[in-house]
Amino acid sequence: MLPAVPRETFTHTSFASAPIDEVWAALDRVETWEAIGGVDRVLDPVIEDGQLKGFSFETITLGTTYLGQARPDRREEGRLMSWSIDNSEIEGKMAVALAATDERTRVTVTVDIESRGLVSSVLFPVIAGALGRGLPRAVDEFARSWAG
Repeated sequence: MLPAVPRETFTHTSFASAPIDEVWAALDRVETWEAIGGVDRVLDPVIEDGQLKGFSFETITLGTTYLGQARPDRREEGRLMSWSIDNSEIEGKMAVALAATDERTRVTVTVDIESRGLVSSVLFPVIAGALGRGLPRAVDEFARSWAG
């Protein structure tokens, strides 16, 4: 019997002091994805009609640069943007869900990743740990970017 593939899910919620349409528009900007955990640099973004349709990215963990791809998974205008993500070590989903609350917007980012195989499962705890520690800060900073 093969051992189970390591898998982790991380979720963090914060509140932006901006209307939902402004926060949604930010999700089509490259710099947003460079600021939200797990992506250090976006490469080759695909933008059509003002919408981000996919991108390559770099993630740096323990001094090693990993190249990956983000492909559209689900897009519900004004509510949910989800990407399938993969690189040589992990694959999974990253989703940003938005909801209007009074004069603010609730921003919930969920990252669900798993190891791509036996060799990468050795590195998985380090990669997942770095992502899990960095996600709350990244989401909070994204939400605070609208603070006056």
